[in-house]
Amino acid sequence: RFDMQLFTGTPNLRSRVVQFQQSLAFASATDKAKGGAVECYRRYLESVWTQDAMFMNYLEGMQFARACADLVASSNGELTEEEMASIMRQQAAVMTVRGSTREEFVASMELSRF
Repeated sequence: RFDMQLFTGTPNLRSRVVQFQQSLAFASATDKAKGGAVECYRRYLESVWTQDAMFMNYLEGMQFARACADLVASSNGELTEEEMASIMRQQAAVMTVRGSTREEFVASMELSRF
């Protein structure tokens, strides 16, 4: 099934934050600024998790993390919710899981083997 192929290994929220931290590794910002950016990133993902963020596949999550890390690097450690929302809107428009595929995935989440 499509959903099994796509979502096997899809990162959870904590793993997506780790992806961002790894993307920040070489950014030219202070450790304090990076720490603040990581916290901002985590809060933002939590706020949009069920709307869009949880539906990003691995590559889409990495692209989002990298775009946010690039913003941190180019703005002396600043990362805002508005900037992340803009990136998310652009990415959501071309996201692999959208429309009826997303609806099918949400419906299948309610199924359990237990």
